Amino acid sequence: MAIKDIRNWLGLYFLTTTSIFGAYVLLAGGSSLLPIERQEAVDTFEIIIPVLLGQLTIIFQWFGANNPSSDDEIVDMPKWVVKGPPIIVAIILTIAVLVLILGNLGEGKQWAITPDAFKGVVTFCVSLLNATTVFIISRFFNPPN
Repeated sequence: MAIKDIRNWLGLYFLTTTSIFGAYVLLAGGSSLLPIERQEAVDTFEIIIPVLLGQLTIIFQWFGANNPSSDDEIVDMPKWVVKGPPIIVAIILTIAVLVLILGNLGEGKQWAITPDAFKGVVTFCVSLLNATTVFIISRFFNPPN
Protein backbone atom coordinates (compact mmCIF):
# COMPACT_ATOMS: atom_id res chain seq x y z
CA MET A 1 0.00 0.00 0.00
CA ALA A 2 1.12 3.53 -0.64
CA ILE A 3 1.58 5.69 2.44
CA LYS A 4 -0.97 8.20 1.14
CA ASP A 5 -3.55 5.40 0.80
CA ILE A 6 -2.94 4.32 4.40
CA ARG A 7 -3.26 7.89 5.67
CA ASN A 8 -6.35 8.69 3.62
CA TRP A 9 -8.12 5.43 4.49
CA LEU A 10 -7.45 5.68 8.22
CA GLY A 11 -8.36 9.36 8.29
CA LEU A 12 -11.66 8.73 6.56
CA TYR A 13 -12.39 5.69 8.74
CA PHE A 14 -11.81 7.48 12.03
CA LEU A 15 -13.70 10.59 10.94
CA THR A 16 -16.69 8.56 9.75
CA THR A 17 -16.75 6.13 12.67
CA THR A 18 -16.34 8.84 15.31
CA SER A 19 -19.02 11.05 13.75
CA ILE A 20 -21.64 8.40 13.02
CA PHE A 21 -21.24 6.25 16.14
CA GLY A 22 -20.92 9.23 18.48
CA ALA A 23 -23.97 10.99 17.08
CA TYR A 24 -25.97 7.76 16.98
CA VAL A 25 -25.28 6.87 20.62
CA LEU A 26 -26.05 10.38 21.84
CA LEU A 27 -29.16 10.93 19.72
CA ALA A 28 -30.69 7.44 19.80
CA GLY A 29 -29.84 6.40 23.37
CA GLY A 30 -32.96 5.74 25.39
CA SER A 31 -35.13 5.26 22.30
CA SER A 32 -36.23 2.23 20.30
CA LEU A 33 -33.29 2.93 17.95
CA LEU A 34 -30.88 2.21 20.80
CA PRO A 35 -32.88 0.58 23.59
CA ILE A 36 -30.63 1.33 26.52
CA GLU A 37 -31.17 3.98 29.16
CA ARG A 38 -29.95 7.48 28.38
CA GLN A 39 -27.23 7.25 31.06
CA GLU A 40 -26.00 3.93 29.65
CA ALA A 41 -25.77 5.56 26.22
CA VAL A 42 -23.66 8.35 27.71
CA ASP A 43 -21.49 5.74 29.46
CA THR A 44 -21.00 3.97 26.12
CA PHE A 45 -20.15 7.27 24.44
CA GLU A 46 -17.57 8.00 27.15
CA ILE A 47 -15.92 4.62 26.58
CA ILE A 48 -15.27 4.82 22.85
CA ILE A 49 -15.31 8.45 21.77
CA PRO A 50 -12.19 9.65 23.65
CA VAL A 51 -10.12 6.93 21.97
CA LEU A 52 -11.54 7.69 18.52
CA LEU A 53 -11.12 11.43 19.03
CA GLY A 54 -7.53 10.93 20.17
CA GLN A 55 -6.64 9.06 17.02
CA LEU A 56 -8.60 11.52 14.89
CA THR A 57 -6.72 14.41 16.51
CA ILE A 58 -3.36 12.85 15.63
CA ILE A 59 -4.51 12.32 12.04
CA PHE A 60 -5.85 15.85 11.58
CA GLN A 61 -2.81 17.35 13.27
CA TRP A 62 -0.61 15.60 10.73
CA PHE A 63 -2.70 16.71 7.75
CA GLY A 64 -3.02 20.24 9.15
CA ALA A 65 0.72 20.64 9.60
CA ASN A 66 1.29 20.07 5.87
CA ASN A 67 4.18 17.74 6.57
CA PRO A 68 6.49 16.97 3.67
CA SER A 69 6.59 13.27 3.00
CA SER A 70 7.00 10.62 0.40
CA ASP A 71 3.29 9.79 0.16
CA ASP A 72 3.73 7.69 -2.96
CA GLU A 73 6.21 5.38 -1.25
CA ILE A 74 4.93 1.82 -1.17
CA VAL A 75 5.07 0.16 2.23
CA ASP A 76 5.59 -3.58 2.40
CA MET A 77 2.63 -4.16 4.70
CA PRO A 78 -0.40 -6.31 3.99
CA LYS A 79 -3.61 -4.34 3.49
CA TRP A 80 -5.36 -6.41 6.15
CA VAL A 81 -3.01 -5.00 8.81
CA VAL A 82 -4.31 -1.50 8.08
CA LYS A 83 -7.90 -2.17 7.07
CA GLY A 84 -8.76 -5.39 8.90
CA PRO A 85 -9.08 -4.24 12.51
CA PRO A 86 -11.12 -1.09 11.77
CA ILE A 87 -13.47 -3.02 9.48
CA ILE A 88 -13.87 -5.80 12.05
CA VAL A 89 -14.66 -3.22 14.75
CA ALA A 90 -17.28 -1.59 12.50
CA ILE A 91 -18.86 -5.00 11.86
CA ILE A 92 -18.87 -5.91 15.57
CA LEU A 93 -20.45 -2.59 16.54
CA THR A 94 -23.08 -2.91 13.80
CA ILE A 95 -23.97 -6.44 14.91
CA ALA A 96 -24.12 -5.38 18.57
CA VAL A 97 -26.48 -2.49 17.75
CA LEU A 98 -28.68 -4.71 15.57
CA VAL A 99 -28.87 -7.42 18.24
CA LEU A 100 -29.72 -4.79 20.83
CA ILE A 101 -32.48 -3.29 18.67
CA LEU A 102 -33.93 -6.50 17.25
CA GLY A 103 -33.62 -8.30 20.56
CA ASN A 104 -35.83 -5.71 22.22
CA LEU A 105 -38.65 -5.85 19.67
CA GLY A 106 -41.88 -7.42 20.87
CA GLU A 107 -41.22 -10.46 23.01
CA GLY A 108 -37.55 -10.53 22.06
CA LYS A 109 -36.26 -9.22 25.37
CA GLN A 110 -35.46 -12.81 26.27
CA TRP A 111 -32.53 -12.84 23.85
CA ALA A 112 -31.53 -9.18 23.75
CA ILE A 113 -28.08 -8.35 25.06
CA THR A 114 -28.02 -6.34 28.25
CA PRO A 115 -26.82 -2.73 28.33
CA ASP A 116 -23.78 -3.90 30.32
CA ALA A 117 -23.00 -6.48 27.63
CA PHE A 118 -23.32 -3.74 25.00
CA LYS A 119 -20.87 -1.55 26.93
CA GLY A 120 -18.59 -4.60 27.14
CA VAL A 121 -18.68 -4.99 23.36
CA VAL A 122 -17.84 -1.31 22.96
CA THR A 123 -14.95 -1.65 25.43
CA PHE A 124 -13.70 -4.69 23.52
CA CYS A 125 -13.82 -2.69 20.26
CA VAL A 126 -11.83 0.15 21.83
CA SER A 127 -9.25 -2.35 23.08
CA LEU A 128 -9.03 -4.02 19.68
CA LEU A 129 -8.50 -0.67 17.93
CA ASN A 130 -5.89 0.36 20.47
CA ALA A 131 -4.00 -2.91 20.18
CA THR A 132 -3.92 -2.81 16.39
CA THR A 133 -4.10 0.72 15.03
CA VAL A 134 -2.12 2.79 17.53
CA PHE A 135 1.16 1.56 16.04
CA ILE A 136 -0.05 2.24 12.50
CA ILE A 137 -1.25 5.73 13.46
CA SER A 138 2.01 6.55 15.23
CA ARG A 139 4.07 5.27 12.31
CA PHE A 140 2.30 7.02 9.47
CA PHE A 141 1.11 10.17 11.20
CA ASN A 142 4.31 11.01 13.08
CA PRO A 143 5.67 14.39 11.94
CA PRO A 144 9.15 14.24 10.42
CA ASN A 145 12.03 15.33 12.66
